[in-house]
Amino acid sequence: MLLLTSILRLLLSLRYRITINGTELLTDKKARLVLPNHQAIVDPQILFSQIYRYTRIVPVVSAAYFNIPILKSIFKWIGAVPVNDLSAGSRDQEVLKSISGGVVDALKNKKTVLLYPAGQIAGQGFEKIFNKQSAWAITTELPQDTRIIGVRITGLWGSMWSRAWMGKTPSFIGTMLKAIFYILANGIFFLPRRNVSITLIDITDKVIAQANLGKSQFNNFLEDIYNQNGEERVMFLKHYVYSPDLKRTLPERIEGSLADQKRTMSVNEEEIPDDVLLKIRKIVLEEISPATPDIQFNSNLNLDLNIDSLGLVVIITAIEKEFKRAAEVEISSIKTIGDLCYVAMNRKLDDEELKTSLLHVSKNPLSVIRIPETGTIPSQFVKTFSINKNEPFAYDKMLGTTTRKDFLLKAMVVSRILNKEVEGKYVGIMLPALQSSTLLVAATYLCGKIPVMLNWTVGPKVMEHCIDNVQIKQVITAKVFYDKVQDLLPDSVKQKCLFFEQKVREVSFSTKLSGLLRYVIKYVPKVSPDDTAVILFTSGSESLPKAVPLTHKNILACLHGSFTTVTLNNDLIFLSFLPPFHSFGFSILTILPMVTANRVAYTPDPTDSREVLKILLHTKANMVLGTPTFLKMLLSVSSGNDLKHVKLAISGAESLHQSVIDAFAQKTFGGALLLEGYGITECSPVLTINPITKQKLKSVGLFIKGVEYLITNISTYEPLPQGKEGMIMVRGNNIFNGYSDKNIEQPFVNIQGLMYYKTGDLGYVDDEGYLFITGRLKRFIKIAGEMISLPAIENTLLEKYGKPDTLILAVEGNDQIEPPQLVLFSILPIDLSEANSYLKSSGFSSLVKLHKVINLEEIPILGTGKTDYKVLKSKIM
Repeated sequence: MLLLTSILRLLLSLRYRITINGTELLTDKKARLVLPNHQAIVDPQILFSQIYRYTRIVPVVSAAYFNIPILKSIFKWIGAVPVNDLSAGSRDQEVLKSISGGVVDALKNKKTVLLYPAGQIAGQGFEKIFNKQSAWAITTELPQDTRIIGVRITGLWGSMWSRAWMGKTPSFIGTMLKAIFYILANGIFFLPRRNVSITLIDITDKVIAQANLGKSQFNNFLEDIYNQNGEERVMFLKHYVYSPDLKRTLPERIEGSLADQKRTMSVNEEEIPDDVLLKIRKIVLEEISPATPDIQFNSNLNLDLNIDSLGLVVIITAIEKEFKRAAEVEISSIKTIGDLCYVAMNRKLDDEELKTSLLHVSKNPLSVIRIPETGTIPSQFVKTFSINKNEPFAYDKMLGTTTRKDFLLKAMVVSRILNKEVEGKYVGIMLPALQSSTLLVAATYLCGKIPVMLNWTVGPKVMEHCIDNVQIKQVITAKVFYDKVQDLLPDSVKQKCLFFEQKVREVSFSTKLSGLLRYVIKYVPKVSPDDTAVILFTSGSESLPKAVPLTHKNILACLHGSFTTVTLNNDLIFLSFLPPFHSFGFSILTILPMVTANRVAYTPDPTDSREVLKILLHTKANMVLGTPTFLKMLLSVSSGNDLKHVKLAISGAESLHQSVIDAFAQKTFGGALLLEGYGITECSPVLTINPITKQKLKSVGLFIKGVEYLITNISTYEPLPQGKEGMIMVRGNNIFNGYSDKNIEQPFVNIQGLMYYKTGDLGYVDDEGYLFITGRLKRFIKIAGEMISLPAIENTLLEKYGKPDTLILAVEGNDQIEPPQLVLFSILPIDLSEANSYLKSSGFSSLVKLHKVINLEEIPILGTGKTDYKVLKSKIM
């Protein structure tokens, strides 16, 4: 071993000029506990090789390093004590006993033990122990005559082995290989050398006295020893003797630093039920001293409550037991009481480093987004992606940034996979908003098949209905996603699932070559504009979903009309979080990027507003499209300048309330537009949108180019004069040709020799052509011969009881029972007589009277973000 440490010292001396003071403390044969500060992952090698000249030393080693195959045999040979790393995901609650037992046994055998009190390398130019307790616990049970040696190391802050280099703990193997390269590149002996100082201090009596006072006093004493000379300035030393000095700066974020400990995610206290917060406080109090100051929602577990990683493991285990769910969470991401509440609620809480986004790095000249009205989606896709091929196109956190060239090439290869794996002309796609979802849609077109977008949130029976309706033989999904939603799927659907990523991994060389050849020749299948481009399903908010086939002509006409009515430039980066089974999510956020190559950032869960905000900030996305429900959730977690760079938001699918408009204006500092539109799945889906030049409050805007409309009498379909309320009827190239199931009544009416689509929505058009929605025919009930609008009642009650960030209530009725019932569903305790008095004072007739209030824990919503009125109606008896 002496020979090995001599070789190690020689190698280290090629880069480090080491001075060591206090070696006389190592000459006797007493047991020693050596407690150094920890600047970089190279300082254990430096310290071990230096101390081994004077005494045999036993290091305490993290299991992550102990189990590296090359090192494991060496660690066993020297008697190293392995320890599980809680910050790396271990849940070993016996870790403290394991460390103490191994160290104390070694000390009893008169050995010198090397233990790092901080348990991690520093995140700044000074040492911070962060309430760790292993060194303190061992000190309180030291064998007699054991000496404690404090070690102060300086000179490594800024080394590529430190967190100052990249903001995180470097890879040991990767950094070692770099070090070998630098040695060779400098002719072995000419590598620039870094000055490193090691000072050994006998602190036995003082540190034992502090240990008897408590953990905090012990750790504070050690920090004072290590930081005696103040914060160390960062030193970035060049790696080549012939290169200029490095001009680096510290990373904006350094994991494990004091600043990082203070950095918390935006947890919204209003989202936390009172009973969850009370239970969390009780669990935490059982772990910490009752003398701790009052536990607040934003209390920092480490800095305010002195809870270390071991204590946190105990708390999380208790939370799992109390709330009966496994917490899939990184220990290092949990900072506050609020974070623990999210864990208890099974809300995702991760703060991982995202892959670099290059969406904002574009060399495209500024131009207006144009979509051709004719042609097919695959022909336009191949044509567009063959231009400016190195331009960034899409981002998600799984794949990072993808260029147009990469995306088109992948689509060609995947199309060959689908050709082999999928029977028949329909490809079921069951994935959230991801690059992979858009890629699968593109690949489906390139192999001449038709995508069928499936909604996994509808429940097993409805899902089975949708699959059987179109007779899908295979459903493409991802294994990770499937594992999350499989409880929502019937067995018949599970048997049809093919896992996309597995098929990609298994792809043969011949398939890759075939895809490459198609990429080279810019292959486009023969498709007619009148051919079906997708099967979508209606929302099913009031009845079973209906299969809606949309043609290439339908979708391109919709996009052409929308982006002629609203002129937008290609400097926009779209934020896509609506699922592609949503008609808006499919046409605007899946097909639009395909036919224009407009940049888009994907994030899969629209209900995870914190994740949505994180992707928006990371990618610099400046255009948001979503339902009012999802926009409200995003606004609720944003703060400061989070949304200042947003230029535009477009909202549809639900009524846009004033509270959302006000919150959006406030959060974007009035620098962005929020446009409301109106659409229907059967219309591909956009029918109207407020133009950028002029928006009207409570109006859904102007009809897009290419759409003809009539407002007609509900019963006779006779056209009504301008300004009169009636049924909205439309026709145009964006309107579908009829439902797949011909047994379903088709929604077309012949008016004056022309076929119009009956939307089922009621409204009127003002003298400037702006449409105002007043209700939905199916959202009316008849009481005493009078048609009562449920949305009108609901919207009026929201004015009194609504909250900007929460879905508080919904109104549903049933006129098929006697007497007809009007019911208010609410998550708040609303007084029935008070609500009825408010409706009467708001101008409703005496026939409009709520019969009861039903309290729910939450208002049910569909995967599209709409209220699930079908569920509510089932509760009215």
